[in-house]
Amino acid sequence: MSASPDPAQAPAKEAAQEPAKPKRANPLEAALPWFTAGLAVLGGGFYWGYSFKAQERPSLAQLQEREQQELTVLGWKPAAEGVLTRWCTQDCNPPKLFGGGIARVFEVYCQDRPCGTIRATFRVLNRDGKEIGTTTASKDGLQGERLRLVVVSPEPQAQRLELKQFTAQAVVY
Repeated sequence: MSASPDPAQAPAKEAAQEPAKPKRANPLEAALPWFTAGLAVLGGGFYWGYSFKAQERPSLAQLQEREQQELTVLGWKPAAEGVLTRWCTQDCNPPKLFGGGIARVFEVYCQDRPCGTIRATFRVLNRDGKEIGTTTASKDGLQGERLRLVVVSPEPQAQRLELKQFTAQAVVY
């Protein structure tokens, strides 16, 4: 009698003949070298960018010069040491005068020092440019403050105002 193969033993023999599957590596372990290399490249990029920024950083003198140029472009003119002036150009809202006269807004910027008592004298000019009178405006100012002086002349023939004299005297104790 021939020996017939036992059906229960057949799958065991096939399993023994198949090569063993390699053990799967942990995905985090496989990604660790790439992650480390990425962090090193990122850190190098930050260092490289920061070193360029440090070289481009302007000095204090350059910053002050740039600020002065910007203020000059905006129409500010030096009137005294550390004090700038200009006629108002935006959102001035001067009062309306009925029956003639003129009203304008004059701005003072106490940039580098306290202004103290600001006193500005203006010539009042007619249509032909002749002086027909004077008017004075005054106010107290602190350092860093931008002040607005409302200059009014009720003269009916007044057409223009022109700065005649400007003083900003701070009392230092």
